[in-house]
Amino acid sequence: MQTFAFHHQTMKTNIRNFTAGVALAFAAIVSGQSAFAESIRAAAGPGTQGAWSAPFDVKIVAIHSVLLQNGKVLFWQYTAGPTGGSRAWLWDPSGALSNVSVPYNRDLFCAGEVHLADGRLMVIGGMKWHASGDIGVRQTDFFDLMTQTWSPGPEMSYTRWYPDVVENSDGTVLAIGGQHNDTSGTNQLERYDPATNAFTTLPRSANNPVGLFARTFLLPNGQVFMAGQNRDTQLLDLKTNKWSFVGKLNYGGRYDGMAVLLPGLNRVLALGGAADDTHATNTVEIIDFSAPTPHWQYTTPMHFPRLHANAVLLPDGTVLVVGGGHKDTYKEPVKAAELFDPVTQTWTVMASQQALRMYHSTALLLPDGRVWSAGSDSGDPLQTSAELFSPPYLFKGPQPVISKAPQTLAYNQIFSISTPDPPNIARVALIKLGAATHSGNFDQRYVDLAFQAQGGKLKTLSPVDSNQAPPGWYMLFIVTSDGIPSVASMVMLQ
Repeated sequence: MQTFAFHHQTMKTNIRNFTAGVALAFAAIVSGQSAFAESIRAAAGPGTQGAWSAPFDVKIVAIHSVLLQNGKVLFWQYTAGPTGGSRAWLWDPSGALSNVSVPYNRDLFCAGEVHLADGRLMVIGGMKWHASGDIGVRQTDFFDLMTQTWSPGPEMSYTRWYPDVVENSDGTVLAIGGQHNDTSGTNQLERYDPATNAFTTLPRSANNPVGLFARTFLLPNGQVFMAGQNRDTQLLDLKTNKWSFVGKLNYGGRYDGMAVLLPGLNRVLALGGAADDTHATNTVEIIDFSAPTPHWQYTTPMHFPRLHANAVLLPDGTVLVVGGGHKDTYKEPVKAAELFDPVTQTWTVMASQQALRMYHSTALLLPDGRVWSAGSDSGDPLQTSAELFSPPYLFKGPQPVISKAPQTLAYNQIFSISTPDPPNIARVALIKLGAATHSGNFDQRYVDLAFQAQGGKLKTLSPVDSNQAPPGWYMLFIVTSDGIPSVASMVMLQ
C-alpha cells in the first residue's frame, strides 16, 4: 500500500482572477453589502463567480432535501393540514417531477434524515399538530428508491422534533436530541440497528441536553463530535457511552448556523449563526482534532453575516455557502453565495441567486458538480422554486471523464478507475450523498482516496475502514490539477 502516492489538488494561494474593479469594491465597503455584491458581480464573470440558473418551479417548499443514489433529489415539506401525509416530490435533473407524497397520516416536518447502508432513506421523528401546541413524535419512516414508496418504520422510545441523526461506522444510526414540544427537550440517545429493525436506548451516561439539530459528525477515531448549536462542544465515546467536553465555541452558541466536517476528516468548520438567535454573525472558526489539544480558533470571516444558510462541500474540496440572511428568519437576505478554501482559509464572493433562501431552505451537491438550492417558506413567490449553481470550476474547461468504475467497493480495496487522461488527475474523492434541512447536512462527508496513475487507469485505494467512511452510497469524483471535477459515478461501500 505504501506505493500509493496521495495526490493533493494544486491549491491556489490567491483569490482567483480578481480584477481591479473587484479590489476597489472590497476596499470601499463601509455599508450596504448588497451594493458590494453587485459591484463584485459586475466586475467578474462565471469563471470566477460561477453562475445561477433561473428559478424553476418544484411545486412545494423544499424544507428537507436529499440526494438519492440515482441522482434524483427527494424533497418534502409539512402536510396540507393537521391530518394527512407530508407533501413530497422527486426532481430528476432532466427536469421531470414526480409526486411521492407520504400516503398515510404522517408529518415529516422538522425530522432528521439519514441514508442507510442498504440504500434506503430513514426519516426519524418529526411533528404532530396538537391544539395546545406542536409536539414531537416517536415515528420513523423509510423511503425506498426502487419502489419510490414510503413505509412506516419502528417507533422510538422517545419523541423527537428537530433531532440530529448520524450513521455510525457499523451502519447503525444514532438519534440524538430534539424536543418533545416547544419547552421540553429529549435528552436520551437511541441507536437504530438495521439488522434487527429496532431501537435501543443508550445508558443514562449518554443522556445529554444537546438541543435542536446538534451538528454531529463521526470522526476517524470512531467517536461522535457535537459541533453546535450550543456553545459547549463535546465528544461521545460509543464504547463507554459517555460524553467528554472538548471546548467552547469562541463566538458563543451558533444557533441557526452551520458546521462542516472538512476534507481530511480531522477539522470541523463552524460558521455563521446567531448567539441571540436573531442577529447573524459572519465569524468562522475551526477545530483541528489532529492537534495535541484540539480547540476552536477563529479563521477568516465570511463577507456576509448569515443565519439560516447552507454549507455544501464541493468536489474540489472547497465549501460553498448559500443563502441565509442578517436577521431573524427572513429579514435582510443575502443572495450572493461565497466560497471557502480550507487550505488558504480565504473567502471569495460568488454570483447572486434570485430567490430569498433563509429559514427552511436547503442546498445539496449534485453528481454533475452543480448545487441544488431550494426552499424557504417566507411567502416569497419563489419559495416553491429551486435554483442550480454552477461553480467556477465548470467554466474552466471540459470535465474529466470516468469511463469505468466499480459500483460496489469493500474497505481497504485496490480498485481501478478508467479515464482518458490519468496524468492530469490530481484528486480522487468519495462524497457521501447529502441529506439537508435547517442549515445542517446529516450525511455530508468528503473522503480523499490514495491513487496512482497507471496506463489508462487510476489505481485507487478505497477507505481503509468504516470510521473513515460509514457504509452506504457515495459519489466518486476525479478532479484535475485545475480543480475541474468529473461527473460522479455512484459507488456503494459495503
